[in-house]
Amino acid sequence: YTTLYAHMSKYKRGIKRGKRVHQGDVIGYIGSSGLATGPHLHYEFRVSGVHRNPLTVKLPKAEPLPKKYRSEFDQQAQPLLAQLDKTNDTTLALND
Repeated sequence: YTTLYAHMSKYKRGIKRGKRVHQGDVIGYIGSSGLATGPHLHYEFRVSGVHRNPLTVKLPKAEPLPKKYRSEFDQQAQPLLAQLDKTNDTTLALND
């Protein structure tokens, strides 16, 4: 899954390509860049590179991790997340 946010006037400090964000985080501020005729947010949601309606796409469901396993999960996940963070400078090309 990938998302795209366009016509922003600016991004919030610390936000960059590849940054991990969570639901509710402010990532930027509305603008009217490019050929936009007024301030708005252009939002795209893609599944395997194909545009999809974010309101109707079927997302995978999973049960939350039980609290008793959370500490062990975090210990195993941290080194992997650190490796992923090192790839933030990777630029991918997308041909539409």
